Amino acid sequence: MISLEKKQLVLIEYYQHHTSQRQIAEKLKMSRNTVKKYIEQDLAARQQDTRNLPVTDNYVTPPAYKKRKGKTAALTNTVKKRLRQMIKQNEQKCELNMHKQQLKIIDMHEKLLDEGFKISYTTVRNFVNREVQKQKEVFVRQDPAVGREIEFDWGEVKLFIDGKLRSFSLAVFTLAYSNERYARLYESETMICVQDTHVKCIEYLGFVPNVFTYDNMRTVVKNFVGTDRFITDGMKNVSLHYHFQIRLCEPRKGNQKGHVERSVEYIRRKAFAHRDTFISLEEAQQYLISIIEKLNNRPHYLKEKTHHELMLEERAERAGSLTAAPFDPSELVELRVDKYSTVTYRQNRYSVPEGHVGEYIRLKARAEEVLIFSEGECIAKHKRSWQVHAWIMDIYHYLKTFEKKKGALAQSECLSQAPKEIKNIYQSYYNGNEKDFLELLVYIKERNCLERVVEVIAQLEKNPLVQITTEKIIFLAEQSVETRAVLSGQDDVTTQSLDNLSSLAALFHSKGTGVIH
Repeated sequence: MISLEKKQLVLIEYYQHHTSQRQIAEKLKMSRNTVKKYIEQDLAARQQDTRNLPVTDNYVTPPAYKKRKGKTAALTNTVKKRLRQMIKQNEQKCELNMHKQQLKIIDMHEKLLDEGFKISYTTVRNFVNREVQKQKEVFVRQDPAVGREIEFDWGEVKLFIDGKLRSFSLAVFTLAYSNERYARLYESETMICVQDTHVKCIEYLGFVPNVFTYDNMRTVVKNFVGTDRFITDGMKNVSLHYHFQIRLCEPRKGNQKGHVERSVEYIRRKAFAHRDTFISLEEAQQYLISIIEKLNNRPHYLKEKTHHELMLEERAERAGSLTAAPFDPSELVELRVDKYSTVTYRQNRYSVPEGHVGEYIRLKARAEEVLIFSEGECIAKHKRSWQVHAWIMDIYHYLKTFEKKKGALAQSECLSQAPKEIKNIYQSYYNGNEKDFLELLVYIKERNCLERVVEVIAQLEKNPLVQITTEKIIFLAEQSVETRAVLSGQDDVTTQSLDNLSSLAALFHSKGTGVIH
């Protein structure tokens, strides 16, 4: 092989100096055949139009001899056909969501050996990789239409709530056009939670997008039959109520809902990488709302508007799409009240007001609350528990029982779950005096005036000489705002007056109210 410089000299001597091939060979001390070969190659190359061919007029490319083809006897057409069949089988398993049962390259090699073929693992690996490379997916850039599509997905978040590390599900929606985001925390990913977050998201947007896009989550896809997928009844109900279409991504094709895929990670990092400790789930929800608002007011990376401004364009485009009343994401069951005056739902007990033991009631469970009905009337409302074997008790449901069993109050589950204001009042002023405490609870229940009672106790606490009793609390709580303002003075006359009024109230005390009318 001659150098590039010699090749260049051959062509220059021939074309520019018109030197004969024989003279060139003598001058450059080369074979006449070699000189002839390079001149003929150059002449042929100049006549060929290479603009649409995978070659170039590259004169600086070193001349090379034809590469020898190695032996390929092992990779016969029969072997290639067999390997392509295995690759096809893997593709079919992917379509059936059986990707964990695919053949690896080493399995293909072993199978060929078992079938009597003599071939190396390297040869099999190289061929399979080339075939798979040919089949790689081509991505098509999308230009989302205004108000057309919204994507949904779940993410996991771990937070410290009241000192305990707990795991929550982060429901995330992202509009394809504006990239406006909506997110909410849930304790479960059940159908009720999925329906609930859809209702809240639609209420937030103020319109219904044409299409909702999901992956193959179990709350959306009921089952697979071949390549066909069937939507769950719960999601059919929501889509029919709001008149939107459901689009499902292909299995393991997260890029088909790439907006929300990125949003889950983005929101989780922007919100909870900075803060992960909260007093309650409600506090965490409010914090998440504030972060989402900030993110939505950032400029879109391509458009000269914020995400929220673009969402308002979508709302205007889809004006009139939200015509139905909010969907009711709930489960209705009929249950019997047990001897503890509770009903058991999903392995948790919820208290029922006294007087219903043995009766059948209806329980309506939502994502965040539980409603209990008797003869069409709502008789109790509880915050829903997503734990198991929990007792959710309301102290006001057992007041008559505690009047008969006063000793059971101090250590009861009802008192431990009572509002902190109630517990503080009992521990500070009524420990051992359950009778008067129950009288105060009856008053608070009938008047729904816990906040006013706490205010009155705070006024009385300002004067250490005044003994805090149920009679004094009820008397002051019944006064008008103006009267309470006058009575809030801290002089001795006022104190004495309060004591006199309390004594008078005690003389004419009517059981059940404790006030003079």
